[in-house]
Amino acid sequence: MTDQDPRNVKDILDALAQRGQSFQSLSKRLRNYGWDISGIILLASSLMTLLATLFPGLAAGSALLRWTNFIRLGLGWGSIFLVIAGIFLGIWMLKKQAGEPSSVSWVRVFALEGAVFSLLALFTVLGGHSLERARSGLDGGLVGWGLVEAVSSLVGLIGTGILAALGGLIGGVIGLGFTSRVREQLDQIRMGSASLDLVREEETQDLPPEKAAEEPSPLRRKPKVPAEFRKQFKVDVQDDKPLKIPARDQSLPSMDLLDRGKGFKPNQRHINTSAGLIEKTLAEFGIPAQVIGFQVGPTVTQFAVKPGYLNDPEEDEERKKVRVSRITSLNKDLALALSATQLRIEAPVPGRAYVGIEVPNEKSYLVTLRSVMETTAFYKVDSPLAIALGSDVSGEPVVADLASMPHLLIAGTTGSGKSICITSLTTCLVMNNTPEQLRLVMIDPKMVELIRFNGLPHLYGQVETDLERILGVLQWVVSEMDRRYQVLDETRSRNINTYNNKIIKKKGGEIMPRIVVMIDELADLMMMAPAQTEFSLVRLAQMARAVGIHLVVATQRPSTDVVTGLIKANFPARMSFAVASSVDSRVVLDMNGAESLLGNGDMLFLSPEASSPIRAQGCMVTPQELDRVINAWKEVSGLEPEEINPPWEKVIEEKAEIDEFDPLIKDAFRIVRDAQRASTSLIQRKLRIGYPRAARLMDELSALGYVGPSRGSGIEREVLIASDEEFGDNF
Repeated sequence: MTDQDPRNVKDILDALAQRGQSFQSLSKRLRNYGWDISGIILLASSLMTLLATLFPGLAAGSALLRWTNFIRLGLGWGSIFLVIAGIFLGIWMLKKQAGEPSSVSWVRVFALEGAVFSLLALFTVLGGHSLERARSGLDGGLVGWGLVEAVSSLVGLIGTGILAALGGLIGGVIGLGFTSRVREQLDQIRMGSASLDLVREEETQDLPPEKAAEEPSPLRRKPKVPAEFRKQFKVDVQDDKPLKIPARDQSLPSMDLLDRGKGFKPNQRHINTSAGLIEKTLAEFGIPAQVIGFQVGPTVTQFAVKPGYLNDPEEDEERKKVRVSRITSLNKDLALALSATQLRIEAPVPGRAYVGIEVPNEKSYLVTLRSVMETTAFYKVDSPLAIALGSDVSGEPVVADLASMPHLLIAGTTGSGKSICITSLTTCLVMNNTPEQLRLVMIDPKMVELIRFNGLPHLYGQVETDLERILGVLQWVVSEMDRRYQVLDETRSRNINTYNNKIIKKKGGEIMPRIVVMIDELADLMMMAPAQTEFSLVRLAQMARAVGIHLVVATQRPSTDVVTGLIKANFPARMSFAVASSVDSRVVLDMNGAESLLGNGDMLFLSPEASSPIRAQGCMVTPQELDRVINAWKEVSGLEPEEINPPWEKVIEEKAEIDEFDPLIKDAFRIVRDAQRASTSLIQRKLRIGYPRAARLMDELSALGYVGPSRGSGIEREVLIASDEEFGDNF
């Protein structure tokens, strides 16, 4: 082969590719012309038929007159409806080809068809039900006569007339869209007054008082998209195929306790209009870009925007592409053009070669917990601590495994959906775990949300709301973690799964349940006792995973004094609902974005394995669903709620007794234990305090039983402390 052969082959391939593109372009033009030609032919023939029907003398002796007589024979006076339908169908075909978004409501089409047949029967009844008149093309024609003949044999002629009149009225109301118009008018009556006053107030602020009273401003209209920016995206409605749900354990409650939820149909016109406005706005700022796709979620629609090139590649070989930063800087301009309350730009979308612009939907829909739990993605997690979080911007379920997180930090302003999220997570966990497998510790300083779980068999004691007792609860969780590590060490088990498997094989012993600690408001604890709260949370977050203890902590004030650096470093999995500012978003997620969320469950979830957060709509659990789940567990489980003596009650009593003593009592205890000597002067020197306070500490140690009574001035007391004893063991 010569050196020129590869170039010749390339030229041939380019020529074939160009011919293929030309053929595709030709076929597309033929399809377009086909729509135009068909629409024009149908419109013209319908108009000619109308003229021949109204003025038969104009079409005497022609094929058009024979066609007119044929439809008159079949439909009688109703032939005019067939002509009108042909005119509207021709206009619809021309508008569809012109690029105007159009949709067909088959319900209205069938309703109009039923109304036409009802009118044919009514015309026949009013004409006396005469076969001769029907053959003459009068009344309802042969079709109307046949309908009346069939129905009148059952209900009589008068009954047939009444049914025909009702059918024509109902079909006309539905087919002509009067029901939707009445609904729209009612909505405008409720909302129009306030909206009109607001628009007029804004537009008359800069006018003189006398002109402001004379010039009422019109209502705002929806923006129109120029023809060059119009889109014709199709919304594919996916059929809900039934999922083969694995058989549930008989000891678990039925999934029928949860609501299934309702599906939704995306607004195709709103999607095409928004896509066109995005391209138009970017073009007005000199940014060539193209909307190449979209993803519809429960709350927002994400449009895929592909940046273009600033110069013509045919004129300049060095193609300069648009910078992504130029698109992200137009956030507010795009929100203004789309009339959106909040707009978020994800640049770029991870793993995709486009920029994602997330626009709020006209109507959002609720994501139920059951709709996410009954998905393949949820069952693929295959973990007892699998949790359903919600649905992402494409409508796909978002699920996670709490055991692999292993702890979760939730933040968001009041009313953004934090407490509902904790309720949803808890309901999901108790639906898949028995009280022997999972126990809950719930802390709710707000005393509003979590107290509804009182009485659940999974719950240790009751939901703790008193701030003084909460510190004792956290202290108990830390001591329980230490106890479990001792058990694992004694049985030579690596983690809780290994230990439980050994217990199951030996068929002896008690299975160690997993513990999930739910804290609904961290800010209250950090204000009251920041040192103790931070110490307990950090120690649990660092070590509790192996022994099956997991934390879910929520706060409505994600500031640096609440979510400290140590706490955030040990909570790699974070979830942020709507926050007040970008500063709060950076505290939680280490990036902006949460300040642009819409609230009501709209969230960003940062997984430990992901580099960027996922936007999702959180699951919703109604109070009725929660009551059904709790009542079902009360009936199924034989365990009684531990309302009287929760496991941390002893720790709280010890803490209350210790708080009555001097704060340095523990330090004095350690000094006496390590030195195995007990004297006031020793404590005074070691702690660098005065003699009176050191004497009081010695008396308190004596009262606690750690040292003996005084044996006289200058004589050391007897030490009753073992070298390995810990403070508080005597209680």
